[in-house]
Amino acid sequence: MTIEQDFLKVLAEDLGPAAKPFLLRQCRNHLNKEPSMLQKSDIDNLAKWCTSGIQVALGAQVAESVQKGLLALKQQP
Repeated sequence: MTIEQDFLKVLAEDLGPAAKPFLLRQCRNHLNKEPSMLQKSDIDNLAKWCTSGIQVALGAQVAESVQKGLLALKQQP
């Protein structure tokens, strides 16, 4: 799986079909890149921005859960 696919899998658990446009918006606005260009080195920064956006919309508890899932991606080979 690509980093984009991994992120979408984690985000979709709480965002459902909104995960893809959410990820696209975070990548373009904060990393200045397309999701397909994500690298492992982007995980920390992107997780921070995703967590921030989710906290505003869905609350701190959901944001913390998503953040843990996203940061766990760093441990994958």
